[in-house]
Amino acid sequence: MFTLRHAGWLMATVLLAGCSSVSSTTSKLFPEMLHTAPKSEHDVLHPDWANAPNMSNARVEGPYGQVRTDAWDSLEGYLVKQGLDYELIPGDYVMIRLKQKIHFNTGSAKVADNSVYWLQQLANFLAEQQGIDVVIGGHTDSTGSVVINDRLSDKRAESVRQALVTQQVPRQIIYTRGYGDHVPACSNQTQYGKACNRRVELTLIVAQ
Repeated sequence: MFTLRHAGWLMATVLLAGCSSVSSTTSKLFPEMLHTAPKSEHDVLHPDWANAPNMSNARVEGPYGQVRTDAWDSLEGYLVKQGLDYELIPGDYVMIRLKQKIHFNTGSAKVADNSVYWLQQLANFLAEQQGIDVVIGGHTDSTGSVVINDRLSDKRAESVRQALVTQQVPRQIIYTRGYGDHVPACSNQTQYGKACNRRVELTLIVAQ
């Protein structure tokens, strides 16, 4: 486990953690960053991005004091154009969580048909845009055992990563983590809630 010099609570909901690959930007700073992912919303520590490369295009500050860059402006412009809702995670670093989720059928790691198109479009954008890393969090519903769900969530995150890589997004900028059924977004008491929980969530981290 690495040491965080500026460790602090990053957000009120779980999104970041878990690593199966490390970007060239971040590997030198915290190679073990996402190997010890939190299991609850109270366990999230933000990584130390203080030494991340300065993109040297800073103009103004964001709502939480983050330095705006061309990469940030380009990403926000793309998301607005595509109609993809998002939220800026409070903190010192530019982390944008997409509200749009990638969904799956029960017991499957294959991306659902209704998620394929927008994921491909996002991948095309990321393949051409420097300075943005991708964090993929896989989740399941409560069907099955803990062991099965942990593995399935890993497979779902990996499936999305492979979809991005297929569209020429560099593998080294993508982080993945499976959460099993530990962080439900909806109640597992209904079929609708279970469908809601069979998901992958994406967070985009913009270098400053």
